Amino acid sequence: MKKILISLITVAVVAGLVGGGAFAYFNDTETSSGNTFTTATLDLKVDGKDDGATVAHYTLSNMEPCDDSGYYKWVLKNDGSIPGKLSATFSAMTDNENGVIEPEIAAEAEPYGYHGARATLGHPTDGELSEFLKPGIEPSAVEGMPGVTIIERNDTEGWFIATVEDEIDTGGTCGWGPKGWSVPSTVISQWAVGPYAYGNYYGLKSWGGKTFTYGTLASGAEIAFFFRVQLACNLQAWDGCGWHDINDNVIQGDSVVFDITFKLEQLP
Repeated sequence: MKKILISLITVAVVAGLVGGGAFAYFNDTETSSGNTFTTATLDLKVDGKDDGATVAHYTLSNMEPCDDSGYYKWVLKNDGSIPGKLSATFSAMTDNENGVIEPEIAAEAEPYGYHGARATLGHPTDGELSEFLKPGIEPSAVEGMPGVTIIERNDTEGWFIATVEDEIDTGGTCGWGPKGWSVPSTVISQWAVGPYAYGNYYGLKSWGGKTFTYGTLASGAEIAFFFRVQLACNLQAWDGCGWHDINDNVIQGDSVVFDITFKLEQLP
């Protein structure tokens, strides 16, 4: 009986050790605290401002043949934390007649039937200034110019795009460029002007509703958009086939109003 009791006690002790062993493994616990998920930001500043109402806008009055607006420049900065795609979109052009005087009445009544253009030089209801303002120069003006390379061209619609290696004034084009430059380094040139023909508008009017894309603007990066228009000394119209002299009086007293919307959007 004594041996049996001792055996039972031994079994109980062993069982106790086994049971106690389940709570004897080493362990250590750490906590990952303060986990935070933050959305990125895209913040486009124009000339250092967020408020479109205070962004620089320009008025050029009393234009006459031979006038050149010179370059207007907006500096665009991605003040957000991620890169974005930058673009500039021109609104539709609002041409105002602002009343007509005798020389303009006579000019607008002149026939203008070249290749599908409207019957008269004057628009039936609106002003015509945006059709004859030229935001560009002819490609022949830059062909062979050192440091200037035409990368895209459409003679039917009357425009070309070129790159400029150095700070070279090509003579009157729009586009993108370093904020410290006085001229664009990526040139956008609309050189053909005149009334609607061949299914196309020409001059500044052709830019109504058009978007020009710069590409990716990195976080913290800046780029400038340049704009410039000219009014030729002797107004001519391009009909998609050739140039035709027109009566300069057709634009007397006219004005054009438009917006430029700069947009920075998330990359896919």
